[in-house]
This record gives sequence, C-alpha cells and structure tokens, in this order.
Amino acid sequence: MKQIIALVVLVFLFFGCTPKQTVQLKMPNKQSYVAKPVKNTVKEDKTTVVEELAPIDIIETDNKGKSIKKEEPVEYEVAPIIEGDKIESQPQTKPKGSSENQIENATENRVADTQIEIDTTKVKMKVAFLYPSNLVSKYAKSSIGTVSGYLSHQNSDYELMVIDTESESSASISSAFEKVRNANIKNVIALFTPNSIGTLNNVVSSDLKVYLPLIEKRDVSSNSDSLIFGSISYEDQIRKLTDYSSSNNVMFYQDSYLGSKLKRSYDSLVSDVRYRKEINKNENNFKGIVSGAGLNNSTLFLNTDIVKTSMILSQLRAYDVYPKVVLSTQLNYDPLLMTLTQNQDREKLIVANSIDVVDKELRDEISTFGGNIQYEWVDYSTLVGINYLYYGKNSSLVPTKIENNQAIYNPRLFSCTEFGFSEIK
Repeated sequence: MKQIIALVVLVFLFFGCTPKQTVQLKMPNKQSYVAKPVKNTVKEDKTTVVEELAPIDIIETDNKGKSIKKEEPVEYEVAPIIEGDKIESQPQTKPKGSSENQIENATENRVADTQIEIDTTKVKMKVAFLYPSNLVSKYAKSSIGTVSGYLSHQNSDYELMVIDTESESSASISSAFEKVRNANIKNVIALFTPNSIGTLNNVVSSDLKVYLPLIEKRDVSSNSDSLIFGSISYEDQIRKLTDYSSSNNVMFYQDSYLGSKLKRSYDSLVSDVRYRKEINKNENNFKGIVSGAGLNNSTLFLNTDIVKTSMILSQLRAYDVYPKVVLSTQLNYDPLLMTLTQNQDREKLIVANSIDVVDKELRDEISTFGGNIQYEWVDYSTLVGINYLYYGKNSSLVPTKIENNQAIYNPRLFSCTEFGFSEIK
C-alpha cells in the first residue's frame, strides 16, 4: 500500500513540473487546420500612396460599354505657324516603330504639300506714292495708309517709296519721276491736281502706270495711256440728285476750287435756278441768308463744306424755314454731320455717295493703317488705283472698275436717320 501511494506522489510531481501544452482535439465531422505561412500570393504594394494622390484618368465609354479613345494634346516643337509667317523647314522627330524609309517618305510628302500652297510666281510689288504737301497734305497720310493696308491684306512682299514734291512745279515733278525710274518702279500713285497734267504728259514715259486719284479724265486733256484717272464724278452725282429737284431751285456754294467746280456742274444740269448765293469762308451770320432767300418749299442745293452745311441746316429750323428738300453731294457724306446737327435738322436732306462697299476684312486692315475707305472718297479712289495696279487689271476685290483709263463710279443716294446714312432704294 505504501508503495502505491509513493508511486502516485511521484507521478503528480512529474506532471506538475512539465510545461503546459495545448492539445487540439479532433471533433466529429470537422477537419483539423494547421496555420501555415502563405508565400507569393500578395505582392508588396509600394506605390499605393503615390497613386492615390496622382490625377486619375477617366475613361469614357459609349452606350455599349466600349471605351472611347481620347485624343492627346498635340505637342509642338515650335510655335504654331500663323498666317503670313514665312514657312521654314523644321527638324523632324522620329516616330516610334517607324523605319527610316517611312520617315523620309512622310517628310517628302509634307514638303510637297507645302510647296503646292506657296505661290512662287508672286514677285515683290514696287510702288511709288507722290504728293505735293503744299496742296494736299490733309489727304496724303490716310491715302498712304490705304496703300499699305491693301498690300498688307494681300500678304504681299512690297516696297513703297513715298516722295513729297512739295509743289506741282515742273522741276519738282520731273525730279520725283527721275527718282522713280532710278528705283526701277513702274507703278505710281500721284495725288496731283488737274494743274499738273501738262507736266505729267511730258515726263511720264510709256513704261509707267500712273494713277491719279484727284483728277477726272473729262476735266483734262491727255492722250497718254500711262495716265489713269480716279476722281469721282460730282457731275454724275448732281445729275442723280436732280431727280428730286423742282421748279423752285436755290443753290448755295463756296468760292473754292471744288465749290466752283460744283457750281459749274450744277448750272450745266439745272437750267431753271431761281436764286444762287455764295457763302463766304468767314460767314457766321446765317439769319439773313436763310430767312431772306425765299427757301420755303424750295429745292435747296448745298455745294458747301460740312461745317457750313451743318450751320445752314440748324439755322433753317431755328428760323422756321422749311425747304421741300435739301440736296448735297459727296462733300457732305460724312458721319461728322450727325454730330454737328440735330436729327430734325437732317429730315429733308439727301446726300449722294459714290463709295462702294468692300470686304470687311480689307476695310478693317486699311483702317488699322490709318485709311478710311468708308467715308473718305480720296482714300477709296486710292484703293481703286492700287487694286488695279496690283493685278494689272480690274478684280472682284473692289467693285469700282476702270474703263478707258477712268474709274467708273456708281453714285447712290442716302437719307439721314438718327443713327447715320441710309440708302434710298
């Protein structure tokens, strides 16, 4: 008995000192699992943080769920070519996956296309602009701007020589044309008056083309094919305006070159003129003029400049004098009239205009250079001339044509509204 008790004690001491172990029991209908390390099932993510902060590409899809390829922005090695720039060859970048032969063929095709677009037949346009500053300085600057603006619009490689002859003496005109010949220039625009025609007949050679914006062919005597005349016809305008005249005709005019010319044209076309009145340059008192001429229900023709015309129109209404109609030529086709008069002052006024409508881009280009082909007839006449010299003939770019060395204008009539001129159809 003692031996059995001693054996039990020894067993108890042995198990009490052994480390504790966990025994996994096998339960019915279940399998035992042993945890093992899993290798190569998940790769280490070293870019997650960066990608979360980077922009996300959005892929668009169509109605069928197919992805739509978005165009990548074009990258230029140089700035894009703007119209008017000179096109020069640029270094080519080799596309990925292209052979040398493919690159050469593509380059040759692009060069061929470029050569087709370039007009290699166009030569430099050389033109001389002559003017006597003592006589026509107020027209010269804007007319020069008209020439420059036109040639710029044409993207032309041009050379413009400007010569101030100061006067229309034979010596100064001859000297100017000698400079033109030395510069090998064949096309000339000259702001000379009819007084210069005798000298021009002598010094202009047959190899030149000289356009004269201020001279009308019917006013001079010339048989030279080298002289081309561009002045508008005031006589044609007066003839157009006489459709509105009556038997009670009255005409005011000024003692100037243009005023005298208008008076002669008016007298030749209107036979039954009841009263003519010269308006002095320094005239300021219009009360007696407008109230003492019997202007009520008359046809009043104003061959006066825009300042005098504006004063007469305002004084007519101020003294309750009401002509049946007031007529005027290109002399008063000027938006300044809207500033100098009230709308009621212009209700009976009809103005003739020979300036035609041209392309808006051309008009804006010329305006940028200081020309005004919309209201200044000398600028418009200059445009007619440079267009004819540029092409060597008439072109559709400018409506007014040149026939038998004279620009042919189509006078139109305009009424005056609150906002400006409105053509009478």
